[in-house]
Amino acid sequence: MTRLFAMLIASLLLAVAAQAASFRTEAEQETTVRAIAAKLRCPVCQSENILDSQSGTAKEMMTILREQLAQGRSEAEIVEFFRSRYGDYVMLSPPASGYGGLVWAAPLLLLLAGGGAYLLLLRRSTRASGALDAAAPERSPLTEQHLKGLEL
Repeated sequence: MTRLFAMLIASLLLAVAAQAASFRTEAEQETTVRAIAAKLRCPVCQSENILDSQSGTAKEMMTILREQLAQGRSEAEIVEFFRSRYGDYVMLSPPASGYGGLVWAAPLLLLLAGGGAYLLLLRRSTRASGALDAAAPERSPLTEQHLKGLEL
């Protein structure tokens, strides 16, 4: 009986080990492929990276990316390969030089222009309120005589 129990436990452990071995963990190379593919824009699709795109061009780019990683190229070399082939458009984040620098600087420039316009309007409104205060007659506190005149 104990022998049967031991064999049952051993077979159960072997089944668990076989099941655990069947689950394939993501290889380190596939993690790198996903990281690089998330940075590259599909030339056919609008604002979609090649990892998420279903176009044939994106699938070909993924194949090329995997081949280049298998050849031992670095991430920078792979990205430069796609940039030389498709231009800066292939990058989801434009580089901070040239036209891409304008894209990165535009929000800051708009924020500064909006802040300057706000300060200008604030200065004009304080000047206008100051001019109104200077033109207003001197105010005196209410007396009982004035209060009686206001009563109905």
